[in-house]
Amino acid sequence: MSQLNEKSICENKPLTGTVSRPNRGKRGEITEDAELSEGEIRGVRVYVVIPNHLCRRAGIAATWIPIDQIAIFPYEKKHMKQKDCPSQFASQSVTSVFHLRHSVILFHPILRKLVNESFGVFVSLQNLSANKPIEHRLELLKLSRQYRSIIRACLENLQEEITNSVSDNADELKNYVTILYSIECIWHLCEILLIDVGPGNIILPYLLEWVRFHFPKYERNAATLFGGDLIGLESHPEFWDTIIGLLLQGRINIVRALLRQHSASDSNTFKLVDRVLRAMPVYDVTTGTPINEFIIQRQHWLIDVQAKIDAKLFVSDINLNMIMKLVVGDEETWAGIQRTRETWYEFLAGWLFFTEPTVKPFELGEFAKNSIEKMKMKNRLKQLDKAILAVLEYDLLQVINEIQSMTDNGWFVSHLTDLLYHSGRLSNLEQEISSFSAKNLRESFVLNYGITLMGHKSLWQIGLSYLDHCPNNGIHAIELLLPRIPLENEAKTKKIVYEAKQRNLNHIAQSVSKAQGVISMNHGRLGNALTWALRSQDGPFTSFLADKFLKEYIKSGTLVSSDILEHLGSWILASDRLIFLGKFYEFHKLYQDKDYRGAANILTSLLSSKIIPKYFWSVLLLDTIPLLESEELVFSSNDTFTIMHCVEEKENLPELKDKVEIIRLAAARNLSRALIFEAQLP
Repeated sequence: MSQLNEKSICENKPLTGTVSRPNRGKRGEITEDAELSEGEIRGVRVYVVIPNHLCRRAGIAATWIPIDQIAIFPYEKKHMKQKDCPSQFASQSVTSVFHLRHSVILFHPILRKLVNESFGVFVSLQNLSANKPIEHRLELLKLSRQYRSIIRACLENLQEEITNSVSDNADELKNYVTILYSIECIWHLCEILLIDVGPGNIILPYLLEWVRFHFPKYERNAATLFGGDLIGLESHPEFWDTIIGLLLQGRINIVRALLRQHSASDSNTFKLVDRVLRAMPVYDVTTGTPINEFIIQRQHWLIDVQAKIDAKLFVSDINLNMIMKLVVGDEETWAGIQRTRETWYEFLAGWLFFTEPTVKPFELGEFAKNSIEKMKMKNRLKQLDKAILAVLEYDLLQVINEIQSMTDNGWFVSHLTDLLYHSGRLSNLEQEISSFSAKNLRESFVLNYGITLMGHKSLWQIGLSYLDHCPNNGIHAIELLLPRIPLENEAKTKKIVYEAKQRNLNHIAQSVSKAQGVISMNHGRLGNALTWALRSQDGPFTSFLADKFLKEYIKSGTLVSSDILEHLGSWILASDRLIFLGKFYEFHKLYQDKDYRGAANILTSLLSSKIIPKYFWSVLLLDTIPLLESEELVFSSNDTFTIMHCVEEKENLPELKDKVEIIRLAAARNLSRALIFEAQLP
């Protein structure tokens, strides 16, 4: 199935794309599937090209197919005042029905691992919040890292698949890699700033860790440099770029190690640079050094380095001179390296490390804006840039708004919002924004995500569990969606019935059971249909199927699915017609086992009952003949009178036209034998 062109959506042009091979539907119709582009369509009118001549001539109509499809088919619009006559487009040729749906990247085989494994973390988070409603930051941090590890595992699987895929599939997988990388990058930053708040509000070490994790290029380059020939290492084209990149990531020790491999490392200039970098104060929370003391130390160090720069002690080497100007925060030098940085936030982390090492979290937003201004990217921000900026500004609603637009079908926004809600971050907004409900916001995303999963043939049970954790509207959504899951096989139907009963939705369990019973009946499996009808506790449907059994017996002379009829148990009370069927089966079985007396007793009780179907009277009366003529006396005089009375009542039945006299004769003979036998009794 091909995807329709996403570019056409964005440019408000007609969507084009091929459809899959047609599948035969009911009444000779052909159903064809089409898939909208992966991107969410927000505020854009979408045009879909339907490749069908009849649709073009007659017009089209559409209807919703639960849970996530739209059926489009030819339809001629008629006005109320028009004459009622056959459509000019009516013909004997087959008609195509097109099924449209948004493609869901979460349904890709590799990304389904993301769905399955993250569900376990989600449930753990709900249980944690239920059992420890007060302070559980460390547990939240652990769960957040589990989410990120799942994302990283999916990224690795996608990368492996890309190397083994053909070009067309590889492009699609690369798009997924881009989406997941953005998700993991934003999630990691949210974890640092919103979940794992460090002591003393010193945030820079964690921010540098984030940059190092997502920009490992320079660390890999350094490993490559050290792994090769160390002689004349500075001649390597990546040597100085790697040093600058590591410097901006705060990797001072690695920078010093690389500089020591320079062929001129024994010169006074290189030795001086090494001493300067070695003496550079770096704030470490674990040492317990007071911030004021660190600031004084760093100020003295900056004055000393600036004095050396002013004395032109580093001008003999342009690269060393640039490094020294960078570490003292020289504006002109920093402006010169801006164009070499991949992103503004990579530049931001380095700038803060050398100019504002004690930056507070609430100051990050302002510095981020300055960094964007310096790199002249204000009008070129991508969605990832906007989301990161919102996180640095601690604008949670803007963060949610940005990640909600990501084309991951709601996985990211639902899980991150849920995590922020349980961490208490969203609750703080309730004091700032009137009529804002963190609980409702969290539930809306989880609800939408659960509904998305309900549209998948094997992920619907996970979707149900997400809806279970939506206290306001979850159960209502389940009531609407659960009965609309396609009943592909009986195993799936049993799962649906089980899930409905687990949630006390017995009416849904009964309706689904009845639907499966109808399917089995249409396939000629009456026994199986009866089993589902009994589960549905639908009396009229059970009676209807019992009639089917009886009419089948009239045609063939045998009772189908006798094993089910033998084990009805208390289910036999579901309807009067089923009671009759069960008793007739019991009569039939006793007769086959040559227990004629027992069979006669049941037959007599049936004839005297009021539950015999009209069409079955002839069968019962004809079944009395061999018992009346048997060598063993099985009917008493009273039983015989009952039979004769029934014959008199039903003698006008067409089926008994040629048999009435035979029954009367057999009854008369049996009556004489019965009277003689009973007369001899004490």
